Amino acid sequence: MSPQRSGPLCPAYPDAFFVGGIRFVGPTGQLVVTEIHDKGELVLPTGSLIAGDPTGLLFPQDFTAFTQTVPPGRYPLRLSVVRFSDDPDHVRVCAAVLVVHDAPTVHWEQALLPEQDLSELGDEEFFGFGVDGAMGCLFDASLLNHFATVLGSGEGGTAWIDLLCGSGPEPLVAGTRTVTLTGPAGEPALTACESGFGDGAYPVWFGRDDDGRITAVVVDFLVLNESEPLDPLGP
Repeated sequence: MSPQRSGPLCPAYPDAFFVGGIRFVGPTGQLVVTEIHDKGELVLPTGSLIAGDPTGLLFPQDFTAFTQTVPPGRYPLRLSVVRFSDDPDHVRVCAAVLVVHDAPTVHWEQALLPEQDLSELGDEEFFGFGVDGAMGCLFDASLLNHFATVLGSGEGGTAWIDLLCGSGPEPLVAGTRTVTLTGPAGEPALTACESGFGDGAYPVWFGRDDDGRITAVVVDFLVLNESEPLDPLGP
């Protein structure tokens, strides 16, 4: 089982956010192996971040930026997934990882909204965003109204169905398949990915290096939290 710690939840196996080929045994004995998939870049005009379920962006009042920020810029986005060894077509998304600074991460902290206080959390508890549409995303807070308009356009305000779900037999967002929406200038600004095993609540982590600089922002879908690693992990 994942390591048990006192205090609020921490990432169970953060190596899996960055490294492919790590083997885990799940709670029912299934063997899974991590993979890392590049998903292009995200442009952050301000560095103020929002994470959430993109199918809910028709209601922008429900979304709030985190208190932590990153420098404005253009950053690589990667998916950490696990593939099931007994069913190679079965893939689950562990995390969406925004790579901010190429340095070892030595500390992880929960992303917080302005009204949230870590001291209110019990052991293994966390603040997270809710998912009702089996998807998650990360984007710059300055683009909230832009995406609310884009996803709410069309007849009956249902453009999000065509953009994020599609009309074909296969969903647009599933496993390693993602959908990237552009900002006002056509820049990649929001990538929707599948949320682990579906609906629920999920934390976001900010990683920092020895100097306190943010190295990564991780949307964690908690896929491995009840698993055990079979391969050595980093310190």
